[in-house]
Amino acid sequence: MSDEYRSGPSGRWLAWVALVMAVMLAVVAVPALRHMRETPPPPPAPVRASWTAPPDVQPGSGPDFPFGLAIAPDGRLVVFPGTREGRVQLWLQDLRTGANTPLPGTDAATLPFWAPDGSRVGFFAAGAIRAFTLEGATVEELASAESPRGATWNARGDIVFADAAEGGLTIRTADGATRALTTPDATAGELAHAFPVFLPGGEHLVFFVRTRAEAQAREGVWLTSLAEPSRRVRLVGTASHGMVVAGRLIYSNDGALVTQELDLDERRLSGRATVLGVSVGQTPLGQLLAAAAGDILIYSPPVSSLRQLAWVTRDGEPAGTLGSPGDLWSVRIAPDGRRVLTTVLEPLLRTLDVVQYDGTSLVPARVSLSIDADESPAWSPDGRRVAWISAGRALTVRGAGAVLPAETVRRFDEPARVTDWTPDGTAVVVSRTMAATREDLWIVPVRGEGEPRAVVETPFADVQGVISPDGRWIAYTSDESGQFEVYVEALRDRSPGPGTRERVTSGGGSDPRWSRDSREVFFRRGSAIHAATPALGRGLNAAAATSMLFDTSADLRTFDMTPDGRRFLLNLPAAPAAAPPATLLVNGR
Repeated sequence: MSDEYRSGPSGRWLAWVALVMAVMLAVVAVPALRHMRETPPPPPAPVRASWTAPPDVQPGSGPDFPFGLAIAPDGRLVVFPGTREGRVQLWLQDLRTGANTPLPGTDAATLPFWAPDGSRVGFFAAGAIRAFTLEGATVEELASAESPRGATWNARGDIVFADAAEGGLTIRTADGATRALTTPDATAGELAHAFPVFLPGGEHLVFFVRTRAEAQAREGVWLTSLAEPSRRVRLVGTASHGMVVAGRLIYSNDGALVTQELDLDERRLSGRATVLGVSVGQTPLGQLLAAAAGDILIYSPPVSSLRQLAWVTRDGEPAGTLGSPGDLWSVRIAPDGRRVLTTVLEPLLRTLDVVQYDGTSLVPARVSLSIDADESPAWSPDGRRVAWISAGRALTVRGAGAVLPAETVRRFDEPARVTDWTPDGTAVVVSRTMAATREDLWIVPVRGEGEPRAVVETPFADVQGVISPDGRWIAYTSDESGQFEVYVEALRDRSPGPGTRERVTSGGGSDPRWSRDSREVFFRRGSAIHAATPALGRGLNAAAATSMLFDTSADLRTFDMTPDGRRFLLNLPAAPAAAPPATLLVNGR
């Protein structure tokens, strides 16, 4: 082709066309490229794996709180209570390396929760909220909390927590002051507010409302704010608490773990629920067995609550079982060594009932007939009467044959539990939750005149009081040392001088029981049963001779023994099979 042709009118026209097309392509391409740069990449695919504790550590802090796991705000550290060789303490796990580290000073810890900056871990232990600082490994006591039901921490330093089995939420502000935040609506059937969780920003929070059986229309996850705590609204009906991550509520729906967008302006859930897992557990107290933070979610399948009463000899040899498996709690053997009282969670109404076994009968007879929670039964010394607490506050007595109607002997203003009778059968020993002194032990007459009198009254939690058969001593459990230990104190001489009080254990202990001759005290330490011979009358620092009788190597909830001390009745898990592992989900939301 000649130069003349290329430079002619036609050539110039083609050049202009090419230039215009190039400009148009550029106009179209530049926004397209910019859009490509602005469009985020698709989210990473979810990853599922099993989460497990170290091989020799059982996760959880007892039957009430079998999970208790908390994930750090950055989603890379996990803290959880675990039991090893009968000792419960917090463990720190690094999800990046798999390393597990026990945290010192966290014995008997339960329900841990993180500070928003990840520098501290809050937890409950020995009747108080405590905080473990990761840098320096120090522990600080923050507030009293006798019966914990969860806590949450915001960036301002406020901690909202539930410190009683029944009641509302309490707030501890950054300056250390505490006050009530919410109050259950008793007229509407509400029993307790529990397991609070702050939303991002720290002004709003969700919490679980537990109700009576007839008021389940109010049970579920509710939303409120620090500024207007009385202005609250139910987000969803469910039998356990919920969590909020990235503006979405995570909760249980008929056993499935689901997530749904939370519209804070409208104070409601919106959009469709997305299933995260097909099987998630929850406890009778309303704790969801799940934890979430950042891009990490860990949840546990349902944990069986069935227990079995098992007889063993003094050296731990199996000697048969009593009754059928059930959700069983306290156990008390009658003075004749044949009849047994226990409390069982009724599966339909979800309330505790006192029942009685006679001999080796498979089917128990119901002793308490109310629809309220009936718990902590104890036999009178002659075995003819039974005392227990109904609805948390009513001291109730009935004949052991369940022929005569139950009689309400006294009503308390505060939560109480029956722990024993006096040897003469005229009064019972009751632990009462007092506002000024936490839990104290009182002797309460069951007939005739007489007012209750305190027998162990200290600033600490003094519980599980039992009187020696000779009437001279009371053995009980106290957290005076920072963990629960067994003490023995003179019952009649309560002067503070030497010889009136003795600490029986030094490595933890609970559930004391006296031998028939008042010389031995049996107690539980974790999964093991021990016997101690107190140095009675020789003072607090006198050494008591102790020995382990046997170790069940299981989740021992409570126990009792026959009057002759030859057989023990243990409340053990019905199935010794290992619990299935929890599921770890990354990028699941």
